[in-house]
Parts: sequence; C-alpha cells; structure tokens
Amino acid sequence: MAEHVTTEQGRSKSAVAMPAPLGEIHHWLHDELTWLHIKWSNFCRLYAKDRERLDLLNAAAPTFFSELRQTLLEDVLLHLCRITDPPKSKGHDTLTFRRIPVAIPDRALRAVIQPLVEDTKQRTKFARDWRNRRLAHRELPATHGQAAQRLPQATRQDVEDALAALRKIMNQIERHYLNKSVLYEHSIEALGGVESLVKRLASGLAAEKNKAIQH
Repeated sequence: MAEHVTTEQGRSKSAVAMPAPLGEIHHWLHDELTWLHIKWSNFCRLYAKDRERLDLLNAAAPTFFSELRQTLLEDVLLHLCRITDPPKSKGHDTLTFRRIPVAIPDRALRAVIQPLVEDTKQRTKFARDWRNRRLAHRELPATHGQAAQRLPQATRQDVEDALAALRKIMNQIERHYLNKSVLYEHSIEALGGVESLVKRLASGLAAEKNKAIQH
C-alpha cells in the first residue's frame, strides 16, 4: 500500500529518486501545485465556509472583500493556466504539466500519464477562456448586429475538478517512483492566515458593538 506524506516530505525526495529531467520538473511542479492549493484553500476559507463568515466579511468591509474575492479567484485561474499551458511560449521553455510525458523514460508509465495530462487540458479549458478573453486580454464587446459570446462559468467545482486532475498526475508519478503520494489538498494554514484575520475581524466588530451599546 502506498504511503501518504506531507508536501515537505515529498518535495525533498523526488529530484533524487526520479530520472532527469523528470525529477527536477516534478520538484518544481510540486511547489507550484502546493502553492496553488494554499491559495485555493484561502479563498474557500474566506468565501465558501458558511453564511456566518460571509456575513462577517460584509459587516467589516463589504466592498473590499467583494473585490478581494474576484482578485483571488482570478489569480487561481491564471495559476491553473500557467501550469497547464504549452511547454513553449514565444520561444521560451515553460514550467507546465504538459512537459511531464516527454520527460518520463518508462514507456508504460508514460502511456498512463499522457491521457491524464490531456484530461487536465480539458479540465482547465474554462480557466484558459477566462485568461484569454478577460484576464490577460480584454475581449472587444459585441457591436451592433453581433451575438455576444458568453464566458463559461468558473465555479468552485470547476476549480476542484482541475486540481483533482493535477493531483492525479503527480500522485501517479509519486507512487511509481517513491511508493508515496502527497496530500496536496490538505495544506496546513500558516500562522497569520485567514483564520487569524477572521478572528480579529470578529473581535473588532464585537468591540464596536459593545462600545455602541455603552454609549
């Protein structure tokens, strides 16, 4: 049975245990995927936890937290695009999951990984549409007589499905070479993260309420 390890434990072994250049690519993508999961976790802790938390954010600074929500989501979409784009851009090599198959010398493993990489391209298509038409470029609005082409939705489930597909690739490689898999989705929040912010917001609002009552 494959062992599950934390991200830090897995990161230190891959470059040594895997053939070059796969080990280095896995090592770098490990960091990217870990960071992406942390950012997505922060978004979900703020905006997808429960109604009480949303009410707290709206009571504290509704405009700011509404703008922050869009900024965080767009950053996650751009990150998904970066690590699933083609392996070359404008003549420059890029760090992407699409670089993995050609770096695998084991033909049997490559045959398993290739369709998984193709799946991630489909799973992240929604993010790429957002990047190409709204985030990195601004699509010209439809003029008179033209039908507007609506952007696809970018739901939390879309992001979750894309992340799951990326984890599947990494875990398949990790089990093959390390007999371990990394729990990317279970990132541990650092001190001073979302929960610290929420605690201080709640404390500040409670203090304001008590002060108002006393007056």
